[in-house]
Amino acid sequence: MNEENLWCLKENGYHAELHKHYEGLFTQGNGYMHVRGSFEEGCSDAPQDEDYLRFPDNVTLEKPRHPKSKQGTYIPGIVGRHPLLKEEIVNLPYYLGLEFLSDGESLDMDRCRISGYRRWLDLRDGSLHRSFVWETAEGMQLHYTFNRYISIVDTHLCIQRVQIEVLSGEGRLEVKATLRADVRTNGMNHFAQIVPWAESKGSLSLDTLTEEGNQIFMLSALEVSEAMTWHTENTQTLAALRGDCRLQTGDRLTVSKLTSVTTDRDMEEGTVRDRALTHLGHARDLGWEQLYNRHAAKWKSKWQHADIRIKGDDTAQVSVRASLYHLIRSNAEQDARVAICAKGYAGEAYFGRYFWDTEINLLPFFLHTNPQAARNLLLFRYNTLEGARRNARNYGYRGARYAWESSLSGEEQCANWQYADHEIHITADVVYALYHYVNATGDDEFLERYGIDILVETARYWSDRVDWNREGYGELLGVMGPDEYLPFTRNNAFTNRMVKFSLEQTVACLDSLQSNKPDSYASAVERMGIHPDERELFRHTAEKLRLPYNSRMEIVPQSDDFAHYADVEFESLWTDRSRPFGHFISQKRNYRSKALKQADVLELMLLFPQEFSQEQMKASYAYYEPITTHDSSLSAAVHGIVASWLNQKEEAGGFLQRMMAIDLSSEKKGAAEGIHIANCGGLWQLIVYGFAGLTSAMWSETLHLQPRLPEGWEELSLQIVWRGERYRVTVNPGAYEVHKLDGREEAIASKTI
Repeated sequence: MNEENLWCLKENGYHAELHKHYEGLFTQGNGYMHVRGSFEEGCSDAPQDEDYLRFPDNVTLEKPRHPKSKQGTYIPGIVGRHPLLKEEIVNLPYYLGLEFLSDGESLDMDRCRISGYRRWLDLRDGSLHRSFVWETAEGMQLHYTFNRYISIVDTHLCIQRVQIEVLSGEGRLEVKATLRADVRTNGMNHFAQIVPWAESKGSLSLDTLTEEGNQIFMLSALEVSEAMTWHTENTQTLAALRGDCRLQTGDRLTVSKLTSVTTDRDMEEGTVRDRALTHLGHARDLGWEQLYNRHAAKWKSKWQHADIRIKGDDTAQVSVRASLYHLIRSNAEQDARVAICAKGYAGEAYFGRYFWDTEINLLPFFLHTNPQAARNLLLFRYNTLEGARRNARNYGYRGARYAWESSLSGEEQCANWQYADHEIHITADVVYALYHYVNATGDDEFLERYGIDILVETARYWSDRVDWNREGYGELLGVMGPDEYLPFTRNNAFTNRMVKFSLEQTVACLDSLQSNKPDSYASAVERMGIHPDERELFRHTAEKLRLPYNSRMEIVPQSDDFAHYADVEFESLWTDRSRPFGHFISQKRNYRSKALKQADVLELMLLFPQEFSQEQMKASYAYYEPITTHDSSLSAAVHGIVASWLNQKEEAGGFLQRMMAIDLSSEKKGAAEGIHIANCGGLWQLIVYGFAGLTSAMWSETLHLQPRLPEGWEELSLQIVWRGERYRVTVNPGAYEVHKLDGREEAIASKTI
């Protein structure tokens, strides 16, 4: 495969049943805004303004609407209220609209005579391209080439260009440019006011006010290579301009559309209209070439730090780069008011909300490629601490309880009580991530300025949440661990260990501040009203909190009561392995059965590997993997890493294949509802922690490797940021080298394996 093909996701030939899948897979964005990979002209028989009421359900198992196409324009931070599902990200007006008509026949991929269709997303610069020949009903042959990108430098701008060449015939061609607000979010119309406007000089705008009071302003400017008179065709929800020209064999027509998007949430001065005009004017001053060069240079810089190079496995190379692309695209690295939603802003299935995925699955990638972005992801948790306090109060506890599903405020948004009430480990996951960040970056000041508040408030919650048994030990009852298929367990091993860690670190941080930073300690005591006895309460709770396992156990139990759950006859129940197991068993029966949705004990071992022997890890893997359904996209990475640590290369390779298929497989159509962004972060971890064998910065002060490359991989190369220094790691089947990138690329470590 040539080098260019290793950087492209391709769709060769149009198949209507795959359209929605490619819409998600080809999502473009720059952190500020994101647009699904829909056709500029739309898609027939796929209305975007269908009103319906989506009910709370298990998102893994529910049947989604819109089987053919779902346009999506998302700006993190623009949310609305749903009557049943609480707060959700708003699908904003569709600003890519460019329609074409030849003598009354509309360009339509499904209804027109189309040949030579191909479409590809260039991961190097996030640009989307489409090429085909349209043979019109009147006999013209028109070769179309669509190109578009969302600037990663000029983040308010989207740049589109369509080039049309007349291969044969002659006739009139009409062009219609639109900004459309006839869209819905999970069946809801979140727009309170829509003001469309267009003028014949070739510009149009759409001023939209959401029901929550957010203002979104979209301004487009059109340029065409042939003389064209524009006519306005506005409706209540649409701003449109229509023009036409006569073409004949050999003629070429170029249509360009430059769109600026601004909102009232932007951290800039001025009205949304004035700022949109400024951005558009600046873009025109720069010109098309310089606009693109700025954009491409920024993407090149991003890839220089984030790319993973694989020799010997082209499929893995493309798949990994696809995941890295979506991780980079989905992150608003300068905005700590938002995090990364579970669908990577490529769909609304999870309502644009933030889960524990952020801390456990996504953060490691940013820690070691873009520490500033990692810092802002944690600052989001600090900024939503007041919402976490309200969550705790609502449940009758002191302190702060982080939401299982968070939106902007940090308040619980999950409409399903099983998860909202019982999946409490998220509160400890945030603390684990906080220390992972500090250990990886050396940013101890972060603890002093922000982390201490999170530590103390979450410790207060845990001190209230723990129940005490007759023997004087603390227990966590009625808990759903990472597994998610057992909601009422007693002393889930993962949760209890994470809580113990959280409490221990709170005490250690308070001790350290009092000894080394008395002024900061005094400030924290006054700010949070820390009682003199509280630290001892935290210490006592940490010491006495029960763990359902010890070093003598060969198989670490998932919880105290796990052995008492019912065994499952998977072969007779799960008759179609291409569908999630949850489709074949009632929720009631699942909740009393030994059928795991995803890694639980193995997740614990991944986060605390130094606490378990090789024998425990091997025995636990052998026991739990066969009863894990992997219904969650979070599961394969954990199993793949543990399999790699156990030197089970064939199984680790199998999980690699499973992970690559989650979003990229056209058979599974996994990207239809959006990108599984946690799987993208998990794929990075499988390669870095598993195959390259990097010891987590959580447990190692120095960069240490123990590689285990899959069969057929000739070389693995990547960059790592470690405590402020950047390194290049190169792994071959028999050796590895580490170079410090300080201008001289000095080799600091090498080893024959």
